[in-house]
Amino acid sequence: MTFSRNKEFNWEGIQVRVSLPSNYDPQQAYPMVLLNDGQLDYLSDLSQSVILVGLIPENRLDDFTPWKARALKEGAPDFGGRLDRYHQKIFQGILTTLKKSYLIDESRSAYGGYSLGGLAAVYSLYSNHLPVTCIFSICGSFWYPDFIDFCREHTLIQSQSLIYLQNGQTEGANHSNRLSKAPLFAGELHDLISEKVPSTYSTFDAYGHHEALDQRYQHFCDWLKKEWKLS
Repeated sequence: MTFSRNKEFNWEGIQVRVSLPSNYDPQQAYPMVLLNDGQLDYLSDLSQSVILVGLIPENRLDDFTPWKARALKEGAPDFGGRLDRYHQKIFQGILTTLKKSYLIDESRSAYGGYSLGGLAAVYSLYSNHLPVTCIFSICGSFWYPDFIDFCREHTLIQSQSLIYLQNGQTEGANHSNRLSKAPLFAGELHDLISEKVPSTYSTFDAYGHHEALDQRYQHFCDWLKKEWKLS
């Protein structure tokens, strides 16, 4: 299922795509989901009850990574480590603009993504003044250098958040670098977060990193509909 974009704009290098329910009522408050990489079609099952916002940065290797790191393979670009700046643009700029245009149910607001987009969302749990109530990560890239150490050594500030973590048991199976241990890093991250926030939803499926995206997003949609009591 695909649906039309109701508004699209650029905010300091981030392309923002907004999709409203087809029967959108400007007098009604709606839940909102912010999705890194902006692949809103995967969230189509939420499209009639939630304001969907796609976020597409100019350079995801820079904007989705919390600190600089060398590329994992020769010839690939390094990771830029500009996530703090990216989050400042989203939460202090884009979100403020959206709230001026739409009536948002702030008790039901979510931010997350897939792969590095999921890593970025989990990192936000360790930040002050997170203006959303739910964080989700699908196949989060928790192999990122030093990320597990960061999570172990820092306080999870947003302990009241609703948290969804999903990874695959065979991620990184065809790699020889640290990606080959992706499920081990993910398992450690799931345990760390679940220890701090026992209500965390943690699950592993049988797939590799780039497989079954439709199923994985559908699983998240089903979970969120239940948690938010969406029709």
